[in-house]
Amino acid sequence: MSSSKSLPKHASKNSFKLVTAFDMFYQLTYMSAMAAAGISRAKIFEIAAQSKSNAAEYFAAVNTLVDEFRYDYAEACRSIGLQSKSENMKTFLLRLSDALRSGEPLAEYLAREASVTSEDYENSYERDLEGLKQWSNAFSSLVMSVSLIIIIQIVSAMIYSLNPTMMMGLVITGVFVAAFGAWIIMRSAPKEIMIVPAAQGSAEQQKALSLSRMLIPGSIVLGVVLAAIGLPTSWSMMISAAVLLPVGYISMQSDKLVTKKDIEFSTFLRSLGGMATSSGTTLKQALTKIDLSSFPTLEPDIDRLSTRLRALVEPTICWHKFGLESGSRLISEVSDIFYGAVKIGGDPERVGYLCSLFTAKTTQLRSKRRLTAGTFSGLATVMQAVVTGLMIFVLSIVTNFAGMVEQLMPKNTDALGSAPAASLTIGQFSPGDLQFLGALTLSMVLVLGIVSAAAMIFCDGGYKLKVTLYLAMIIFISGVCFLVVPPMVAGILSGAA
Repeated sequence: MSSSKSLPKHASKNSFKLVTAFDMFYQLTYMSAMAAAGISRAKIFEIAAQSKSNAAEYFAAVNTLVDEFRYDYAEACRSIGLQSKSENMKTFLLRLSDALRSGEPLAEYLAREASVTSEDYENSYERDLEGLKQWSNAFSSLVMSVSLIIIIQIVSAMIYSLNPTMMMGLVITGVFVAAFGAWIIMRSAPKEIMIVPAAQGSAEQQKALSLSRMLIPGSIVLGVVLAAIGLPTSWSMMISAAVLLPVGYISMQSDKLVTKKDIEFSTFLRSLGGMATSSGTTLKQALTKIDLSSFPTLEPDIDRLSTRLRALVEPTICWHKFGLESGSRLISEVSDIFYGAVKIGGDPERVGYLCSLFTAKTTQLRSKRRLTAGTFSGLATVMQAVVTGLMIFVLSIVTNFAGMVEQLMPKNTDALGSAPAASLTIGQFSPGDLQFLGALTLSMVLVLGIVSAAAMIFCDGGYKLKVTLYLAMIIFISGVCFLVVPPMVAGILSGAA
């Protein structure tokens, strides 16, 4: 049989995926909600293998042992648990094996385990947040260090001869260091997907996706064209940022709506489940009785769900579309659990309560992450403005100093030959050298801006197209620096002269 051939794969510890604390919390919420319907043990394990978490394959392996090798569920859980490479999954399966042997009611056991796992998930999430805070501070130091590399190189070029190869080597090293900092932030941030695929999500997400396909390439092409026709760098950058801004703004608004929907969804589940149980009606009828003014952000989505149900569209499809069109991955997954458990006979109030606990815990932890991400985004934006201003300030000093030296240099060959040799190398740059330094500074400003924007979205974890907002802000600020700083430096030097 084909399924028996696949069993040796499950016998290897390396065949199972790692199960995170969130996966465990989701899996146990899913199983406890389904078990609340009073279904059989075999049905619980069958449904557990169909969940969307990495833990599902462990239960698929348990079902294989039971169905094809005639294990009992207790022994199958123990066998698969001992082969697990995830410590949390291993301990759970071993405890589940003991509970099955003792004859403990599975619904009560799973509900209790879900409650305990929620605490484990909270502790794990907060540890990741603490690490994220530390690495976000380290990232600021890395970016400042990289900018100092450029500043020192530009200043050194005033004293020693310009060595483009060495400068490019140090610049590339600095870029890799900054990119490494952004990668560390991505690795240290809590692993979670907050948004459904944008093409299937809310109207705002789809609009942002459509605009991004036009405006992101358009912004790049426009910036290159404006620079090619001779428009100053400052105006080219600011215009490109302005073109990019609508995508970022709509993405930010969409992300805020999803956050509000997540918060309201927990209360909605409790209200709907309580109404259905207390009135003895179906979920379709209960939707028409609850006061939707308590859920202002979710109200359009709930109205759409209720309309589809009254139109006799298949309820499973209605609830699935409700989750997707909310734009939230959390709502999409939990609404499927909620309706699926009620559909197989679960008490709506009990199922709504279990799903509500999962939703509330997740949204509360994400609010802490948003606080950390908001602080980091503000710090990184200000730091990028300071770094850009410093690099342009030093480049302007070098450019103005080179112009002053050129004016002071003797024009005739005899006077030039009698000048001290050492003095002839200080502050002397050819037009090509100054152009190289300007291009190097501009490139580093753009690269550091892209790296900083990426670090912000890694820290935030929300809708990925929000990176365009961070990037537009950074590019616009950089353009302002290119516009304001050179005249300011020229005024300072002329006043000093």
